[in-house]
Amino acid sequence: MRSTIATALVALGAALALAGCKQEAAPAGPKSMAEVAKEAAGLPKPLPGLYRTTVNVVSVDAPGMPPQMAERMKEAMSRQSADSKFCLTGADAEKGYEERVKRLAGQPDCAFDRYAATGGKLDAQLTCKGEQGTKSVLTMKGTMTPGGSDVTMSMDQSGSQMPGGSMKMTVQVKSERVGDCPN
Repeated sequence: MRSTIATALVALGAALALAGCKQEAAPAGPKSMAEVAKEAAGLPKPLPGLYRTTVNVVSVDAPGMPPQMAERMKEAMSRQSADSKFCLTGADAEKGYEERVKRLAGQPDCAFDRYAATGGKLDAQLTCKGEQGTKSVLTMKGTMTPGGSDVTMSMDQSGSQMPGGSMKMTVQVKSERVGDCPN
């Protein structure tokens, strides 16, 4: 379940990370993946080019876990989240964000509690229910432009099989267009 939620967190961050937006605030209340994908289709398309993405693990809090184990978990997650570069082709940029958000529709038992992208700011919350009563709440807040983003994502996961019954993690995802794609 943790890897599914982490995958959803990173996928959603990547899907929304580069968006610049000028649409009306979304109405409050739960939204389906299809509704969010439709809204994402209205976002301005990102600029094609070479992007650098940095994922920084800000905090990991697992109350029932010994502090040393929690620190090792944070260090392990930090090593996995090193800087990366990717090339967004013109064809991929033309597709916009709708298709990327739709990929999350494959995540079982997930729904957006809220989704608003207005004036270059993102505020979204996704709740997923998993096996054995596990519940994960993913919150994303940040700023976007067509050439970059800075989004903080928090995951609050709870379930009886987890030490202490819960775990919280916050990551900051920065993405910046650094030039043209290499030939």
